[in-house]
Amino acid sequence: MDVLRQDLRHAARRLVRRPGFAAVAILTLALGIGANVAIYTVVRAVLLEPLPYAEPDRLALVVNLRNGLMEGGWISEPEALEYREDVSSFERVAYWTSGAANVATGAGDPERVVTARVTDGIFDVFGVPAAAGRYFGPDEWRRGGPPVVVLGHGLWQRRFAGDRAVVGSTLLVNNEAHTIVGVLPAGVGLPADYDATRPTELFLPQPLERDSLLEERGSHYLLGIARLRPEATVVRANAELEAIARGWVRDGLVDEAEALVPVARPLNESIVGAARPLLLVLAGAVAFLLLIACVNVANLLLARGDERRREMAVRASLGAGRGRIVRQLLMESSLLALAGGALGLLLAQAGVRALVAFGPAAIPRIEEVRVDTHALVFTVAIALLTVLLFGLVPALQLSRAELGRELREGGRSATGGKPRQRFRQSLVVAELALSVMLVIGAGLMLRTFAALQRIDLGFDESSVLTAQLSLPQLGYEDDQQVERFIRSTVNDVRALAGVRHAGAARLLPLTGEIGDWSITIEGVPTGPGVDHNADWQIVTDGYFEAMGMRLVRGRWFTAGDDREAPPVAVVNRTLADAYWDGNAIGRRFRFGTNPDRPWVTIIGIVEDVRHNQVLEDARREMYVPHAQWSTSSQTGARRTMALVARTSGDPLALVPALRAAVRARDPGVPLSEVRTLDHIVGDAVSGTRFTTLLLALFASIALALATVGTYGVIAYGVAQRRHEMGIRMALGASRGDVVRLVLAGGGAVAAVGIGVGVAGALALSRLMSGLVYGVATLDPLTYLAVPALLAAAALLACWIPAQRAAATHPATALRTD
Repeated sequence: MDVLRQDLRHAARRLVRRPGFAAVAILTLALGIGANVAIYTVVRAVLLEPLPYAEPDRLALVVNLRNGLMEGGWISEPEALEYREDVSSFERVAYWTSGAANVATGAGDPERVVTARVTDGIFDVFGVPAAAGRYFGPDEWRRGGPPVVVLGHGLWQRRFAGDRAVVGSTLLVNNEAHTIVGVLPAGVGLPADYDATRPTELFLPQPLERDSLLEERGSHYLLGIARLRPEATVVRANAELEAIARGWVRDGLVDEAEALVPVARPLNESIVGAARPLLLVLAGAVAFLLLIACVNVANLLLARGDERRREMAVRASLGAGRGRIVRQLLMESSLLALAGGALGLLLAQAGVRALVAFGPAAIPRIEEVRVDTHALVFTVAIALLTVLLFGLVPALQLSRAELGRELREGGRSATGGKPRQRFRQSLVVAELALSVMLVIGAGLMLRTFAALQRIDLGFDESSVLTAQLSLPQLGYEDDQQVERFIRSTVNDVRALAGVRHAGAARLLPLTGEIGDWSITIEGVPTGPGVDHNADWQIVTDGYFEAMGMRLVRGRWFTAGDDREAPPVAVVNRTLADAYWDGNAIGRRFRFGTNPDRPWVTIIGIVEDVRHNQVLEDARREMYVPHAQWSTSSQTGARRTMALVARTSGDPLALVPALRAAVRARDPGVPLSEVRTLDHIVGDAVSGTRFTTLLLALFASIALALATVGTYGVIAYGVAQRRHEMGIRMALGASRGDVVRLVLAGGGAVAAVGIGVGVAGALALSRLMSGLVYGVATLDPLTYLAVPALLAAAALLACWIPAQRAAATHPATALRTD
């Protein structure tokens, strides 16, 4: 312990005497360690922590695929019962459908929350007890059962301060009294909540009874979650689901070309699977960054070590063994690493807070990310690893100092030695290679983000304000009351100062899966196995203009398209091409197969809108006037609508007037999700933007470190060859000759490093395949521009020492010997 204390004091004194060296080394390591700790914390919370359900590895998401694509994944009631009754691999399977509702507690303003109607067994699938109260009982699952709700943990904390006495009290849901029977535990919710901007906070029972089934199998609105039997596997469950789907085609229930394929996916893979490539790429990027930082510090130690070789020789001559010298040098490296780790942990805390605040919905569970004891242990471990990475080799090299030679070369003629210089150059090669790979990855993401900005979404997102509202059943029992309120509110918004166009829609683009509805086309035979469908949208007049959508032919809706007028619709180009070869104007269809529903006449064709996702292919879509929906579909007027207002100025300046207009109509109807349309579009590409920004940040740091490292090695090499440069100039070499000599040496090192980096990037290119869009992973422009950028940075790093060497007078250089 005495020896250890002596080594520690000596190491601390050495670092204090060289504050510049210590500060640069500590900051360099802190950047690498901090980035690694921050990304590790996210990776651990998202990918490694188990989901908050009982035995989560036995849970599976049950969805329907069409043509290999999820397309919402919804399930109809007949299909849901078949999966429940005919798949023996499922111990329990339950379903849910999402929505929204206004809630009021009698104190404070009404609040708009995300809701879910859940079928019996869903809480058994979760396998976790209620945080307070209980879950729904057998009588409460039945149609016509008592009005009851289960609260999400967030709503319980926010509106009731976590009071357990709330169980048994009354909550107004859309102005209807419901009894609170229980509360979900913290962190437990629906699988869909993990990539949603707002979690589900209210659960209501959804009956699923055979005598209540809808007639159309094409009415898909449920999502499923199943708990597998202990001995069952997902592969076995999928085989049973596939057999059910084959039976539909065999029995003529669905057309083989339009058949859905039911699939069970492991829940963890369904929730975090899309984020896995993104996080692994970021983890690889920060690992490269740490290696670059370690190489930089190793070069600093090697350069400093050459200055200390005589000191080490003297220590050896006085009896210090090689082990003692290595231990003392590693003590200095350990102090640097621990100081870098401590500062890195502070940087990681700030980084994690930024990631949680600005992280996209594409990364599920990001709100659970915390810098905890695991992060502290990881920091210590990675700090110790950095000691081995950057401290061991310089320590071993210095401990091999040859006593006689070092003492004889103790004068001004001592040099770093060609082997040591070559070793430092090899470190620069590694540093440049890692930087090239990292900057190429960032370049591909920058090109991807630029490609996303060029995608035609089918609407103009600039200067548009949006907001959600929903009318309760109580007070608006009649369909015409709902239609009048929506029409009057839209007219009020249209009359506000600064509003150019206004309308409303059932669901805004890029805010959720829109869903499809089966249709019967006039003149086309119907029957088993015939399935025509399209996504359904409900809008008011003025919506198309407010969204900046483009009319192909025909006309938009007007105020005259009300419930008294003949039913009409507007379809998108893809639907018109699919069923009418583009000539859809005047053609007719009806919702579902019920002959009592009226025919709907197509009056316009609109350009396609990318509704569900920015990167999806165009889908068939039909638009129906809000005032005609209840008569066209015979399902009741749509109570939840999104207001859209195109403004002549800043759309956010309209918010107070918009709230006042709705409050004037009914103070009990809250506005929610008030945001601009360009904010919605930004959220839709937030995952790519997030990855691009982080990779660009890491690449910038790597580029700076690589440039500094190259400069350090070249400058040190020039300083060691100062005497040689003096002799060359004394014998007639020009300043240009000296500059070319230095640039040639540095350029050769840079060329090797850049070449190795390009080869490494080519080998790792497949890891980026799931993250890039609109650009090939072997994009020629990126693979040419990045090496040129690194080459320019390396030449700049060589140019400064070359100019300094050329400016040295030969007499001055010769006197250094």
